Amino acid sequence: MSNKSLRRLVGWVGTALILIICGVVIGAHYLTGRNLQRIDVSEYVTVQTDGANGYTAVIDIDRMITKERLHNPTETEKERYPEIAALKELQIRITPQGDGYELETVTSGEDPTALLKRHGIRLVNTKWSVSKAEIEASAGQEPAQPTELHFPNYVRTGRSETGEFTASLDLFELLSDTGFDGTADPETNIGARALRSLDVVCQKNGDDYLLQAASSLPTVMEDLKTAGIRIVDTQWTWSEAEMEAHIGTVKPLDPPETSAPETTAPETSAAETPAPETPASEEPVQTPEATPERNANAIKSLYGFDQTDVRKAIRAAKEQKYGGSLDSSEVRYNYFAVGSESSEHGNVFRLVYKITTSGGTEYLIADVYDLESETGYAAKDVHLTVKNDRSSARSTEDLKGYTIHTLNEGSMVFAENKNKSPFDKDGLVMAKSISEAVSYDELWDIPATDEMTLLRLLGYARNEMFARGGHKFGDSSNYLKFYKQYKWYKPTGKVTADELAKIYPATKKNISTIKYLEDLIKNG
Repeated sequence: MSNKSLRRLVGWVGTALILIICGVVIGAHYLTGRNLQRIDVSEYVTVQTDGANGYTAVIDIDRMITKERLHNPTETEKERYPEIAALKELQIRITPQGDGYELETVTSGEDPTALLKRHGIRLVNTKWSVSKAEIEASAGQEPAQPTELHFPNYVRTGRSETGEFTASLDLFELLSDTGFDGTADPETNIGARALRSLDVVCQKNGDDYLLQAASSLPTVMEDLKTAGIRIVDTQWTWSEAEMEAHIGTVKPLDPPETSAPETTAPETSAAETPAPETPASEEPVQTPEATPERNANAIKSLYGFDQTDVRKAIRAAKEQKYGGSLDSSEVRYNYFAVGSESSEHGNVFRLVYKITTSGGTEYLIADVYDLESETGYAAKDVHLTVKNDRSSARSTEDLKGYTIHTLNEGSMVFAENKNKSPFDKDGLVMAKSISEAVSYDELWDIPATDEMTLLRLLGYARNEMFARGGHKFGDSSNYLKFYKQYKWYKPTGKVTADELAKIYPATKKNISTIKYLEDLIKNG
């Protein structure tokens, strides 16, 4: 055999050995179940008497989904989450064993162990024994009663410009009373998602007003039940005197601006390294023209304009229109039109949604005319138009005579911002966020550029709090690449939002505020 053939053979053998070793390591990793979410089945079992001196047991899968932060799919999502379907097939078999009983997880179909592992789940304590005394005690326990909420208690009334009464829901109080405050992520928490979907509809009915609860979720009642919440009195009538008696202000979901800082920034937060290359190192003095007058027909741009309330009003109008038929929505286009003296309206704020319902896909144009202040907008102030195709929805032909500005991911880019850095010398967007509350108004004021849109900068504003708490981002993460250039960044490992809040309590609501604004910009 030639030397060349021998070297080739050795190379093949070496490659084969490496592949075998990798396969063994991966197989061992898979079989041992490392990095899998461990779910203790016994925690979710409820024992009941069967009426014949015996016992039955059931698994509370809904409580498991909520507590283990699993995704609870809608009817249209079920096929994408086979692991949840497998969990819902689980049953508990009780077998007398000596002086006690044996409980074991069984299923009417195939063993779901392999399927669950592929989706990152490992069931533990699937078979265990209990004494007769233990099972009698657990069977005699009263089931937990749901938290009952009187819906009218959370309704506040007001008056429109025409003098008629309006009504709005105080979600802040509702979430507070149920324990789902601003830190509960509606994407993963069933209760928070269901509660945040609620609204109130008010209609004049003769001399009285008919009020009723509304929701954008078709499964809202089932979701609330899963979360241990029961809403009562969802439809009622108030007289004008009763509407007058319930006039009040709805508390904002974002943290109050007057919150006192509870902690101070660490001394290590001051970096000695220079600012990133993209932002300019010096900030020019802002001219008076950079911040426009904020009155009717005089808003020249949305620079520094708090769009939160107007976007909330548009979201409410959209959800009222579609109700339970709304499967998903996405903001596709965003315009701000500045009118001239001959224009029908002074200014027009427009969002264009791509809407998916059970009946198909359409485009919704939502306009707010004569934009003149930052607060006080409601669903009734929004004008809706439905288009069947994207090109006609995107068109601004109906706004002839207006100066049209396209808002890029929630923000406009201005000439006066081109040399203004959104980052300070330490590479931070919102340095105070670990020690005091951040308001929506401050977040809208972050100077954006074509590359660094507001939505992208909000991601930095949120993740810099974790970075300052020592969170280790993934090796391929842009955040790791960005923050590791600063000496203050000392990653120690994974840091959760709850762990971060123990060190810096102010971050709890600041993270929620930023996430809500990100969602408002992306999904409306």
